[in-house]
Amino acid sequence: MRIVMTGGTSGIGLVAARALLRAGHAVTIGVRNPARAPADIRRGAQIVPLDLGDLASVRAFPAAVGPGADVLLFNAGIQVVSDQRTAQGFEITFATNHLAHLALLHRLAPGLAAGGRVVLTASGVHDPEAKTGMPPPFHADARRLAFPENDPQRDAAAGVAGRRAYCASKLCNVMTGRELARRLGATRPDLAVATFDPGFNPGTGLARDYGPAASFIFRQVLGLVVRGENVTRPAVSGAALAQLAGDPAYAGARGDYFSIRSHRMNKVAPSTLARDDAACAALWTDSAALLRDAGFPDLAEGV
Repeated sequence: MRIVMTGGTSGIGLVAARALLRAGHAVTIGVRNPARAPADIRRGAQIVPLDLGDLASVRAFPAAVGPGADVLLFNAGIQVVSDQRTAQGFEITFATNHLAHLALLHRLAPGLAAGGRVVLTASGVHDPEAKTGMPPPFHADARRLAFPENDPQRDAAAGVAGRRAYCASKLCNVMTGRELARRLGATRPDLAVATFDPGFNPGTGLARDYGPAASFIFRQVLGLVVRGENVTRPAVSGAALAQLAGDPAYAGARGDYFSIRSHRMNKVAPSTLARDDAACAALWTDSAALLRDAGFPDLAEGV
């Protein structure tokens, strides 16, 4: 299969990319800094420049990749605890984790090969009932997430606001997967769609914006002291992500949400808000409007 992915050069994405290459798949990876990709990935995969924080780069990526992929595996994500914005003025975590991938879906999903699939990496932190220790999302209002200075519920502390923005972006990933599956049901019922919670994986680079001390604790300490059914290892989550992308067992997914629990992948129900069909449709519509205003004027309402 031909697999186009983001977030394939570090963390669980790197584990997944290596597994997919070993299985004989042709893998194309969008990479912000191709020179920093691991040597084996540069040798085995097609590397295409892609900066998800810059919509100009996002616009150029589909033309470089071309149509006919079998799988879109959108795994890249950031967690920023300082107030950063994209060139378009969007809050950077929301723009990178959600808006950029939605733009790629609009451009690439219609060209998927017959029987293809889409996999979006989300997180259990999207669900307030999960009690993950992260500040759960207040809502999935695209305009308030894109421009948090206009959100009356915005946290005063930048660190809390940044972590909540991350959780909200993961909620958006789950809701996007469900809405995508609904929309494809009429036009491309052959396509599978799955969203994935990789569990808590201490040791990855997700907390690199936290500062040296907090980042060290995340990478080196938490894995030794934190316990729970959602705590796992990149080797486990990366292998599961590769299965979602390449294993025929998941070809029947239609917006399903899969989560690592006790080192095993299970299909589970997402949060209450993520199951709200009207909210999912509104997020899609409002996010597409943001993209049209920011340089995708020809973006269709559908997919």
